[in-house]
Amino acid sequence: MNSALRLLCLSTLLAIFGFAGVQPLAMTLMEQQGLGATAIGLLSALIFGGVLVLAPLQPALVMRFGAMRSYQAGKVLATLGFVGCAGATSPWWWAIALLLLGFGGALTWPLTDSLLASEAPPEKKGAWLAMFQTGMGLAFALGPFVSAALVAWPRAVFLGAAAVCGLSSLPLLGRCLPTPVEEHDGGFAVWRNAAGLAVVAFLGGLFENGMHTVGTLVALASGWSGAAAVALPGVIAVGALVVQYPLGHGAERRGTRGVLLLSLGGLALSVVALPLMGLWPPLLWILGFWWGATDGCLYTLAMTGTAQDFPARQVASVTTLMVISYTVGSVLGPMLGGFAVDAATLWGVVAAFAPLALLGWLVTLRQRPAR
Repeated sequence: MNSALRLLCLSTLLAIFGFAGVQPLAMTLMEQQGLGATAIGLLSALIFGGVLVLAPLQPALVMRFGAMRSYQAGKVLATLGFVGCAGATSPWWWAIALLLLGFGGALTWPLTDSLLASEAPPEKKGAWLAMFQTGMGLAFALGPFVSAALVAWPRAVFLGAAAVCGLSSLPLLGRCLPTPVEEHDGGFAVWRNAAGLAVVAFLGGLFENGMHTVGTLVALASGWSGAAAVALPGVIAVGALVVQYPLGHGAERRGTRGVLLLSLGGLALSVVALPLMGLWPPLLWILGFWWGATDGCLYTLAMTGTAQDFPARQVASVTTLMVISYTVGSVLGPMLGGFAVDAATLWGVVAAFAPLALLGWLVTLRQRPAR
C-alpha cells in the first residue's frame, strides 16, 4: 500500500471517528430540544440521504476532477457539517448540518473503499479490506465513548470533530491518488451481476444504523441518562469490532453464505429478545453488543465479494452500487427505528426489524453458495 493511500485511509478513519461520536450525541440533543423519536429518526436518516444523493455521481466527479480533489472537497463539506451541528437549535438547522455530513461522506467513503478494492494485490484483497473495516469498527467504538465522557460539553465535541476532520486532510496536500478505471460497456449490466451482494449491503445499512438509532432512543425512553444513551452505540460498535476479523477470515476460507446465515439468524433472535429488557434493563447493553456482532459484518462481506468477484475495471462501479444499497438501508433504518419506538417502544422494534432479519436469512438460505 503506497503512502498516499495509507494516509487516505487514516484520514477517512479519523472522519468516521468524529461522525461516530457526533451521531448519538446529536440524537440526544434533539430529544432534549423536544423532538419526538420519529422526527429524530427522520433527521438522523438525512446523513445517509445526503450520501444517497451524491454517491451515484461520485465516480463521474472523480473522473472529472481527480481522486484527490474530490476527496478533499468531501472533507470540507463534512467539516462544515460538524460545525453546523455545534450551533443547531432547530430541526431545519439540524437538517442542513446532517445533509452536509452526508454529502461529505459520499465523496470520501466510496472512494476509499474502491481504491482499496482495486489497488490491493489479488492475494491480499481480503486482508486489506479486513484491516480497514477493523479500523472503522474501532472508530465507531471509540467515538461514542468520547462523546459520552464529554456529553456536558456538546459544542466542544462537534467542534473537535470538525477540527479532526479538517486537519487530517492536511498531510494529503500535494499528494496524488490513482483514479479508479471505469469500464463503459453498460454499468447496469455489471450491477445486475452484483444484485446478491447489493442485498447484503442493504441489510447491513438497515440494521447497523437502524439498531444504533433504536438503541439510543430505547435507552432515552427507558429513562437512561444522556451519557449512557450516547455510550450505547459504542458498545454496539465494540461487538462489530470483535467479530470483524474472525468472520471475515471464516468467509474467505469457507464462503460467505454460512457467515451470513449465522449473522442474520443471530440478529433476528437478538431483536426478538429486546422486550426482555423490561424485566432487566441492563440487558440492553448485552443486546447492543450482540447487534454489533451480528450485523457489523454484512457490509464487509459485500465489499469482500466485490473485491474478489469482479475485475479491477468494474470495482469502482460495483462499489458505488454497494454504497448506494448500504445507504438506502441506512436511510430506512433510522426512520423505521424512530417510528417503531414512537409506535410501541420495545414491541414496535420487534415488529419492525425481526421480520426483515428473518427475510434476509430465508433469502440467503435459498441462494446457492457463492464459493
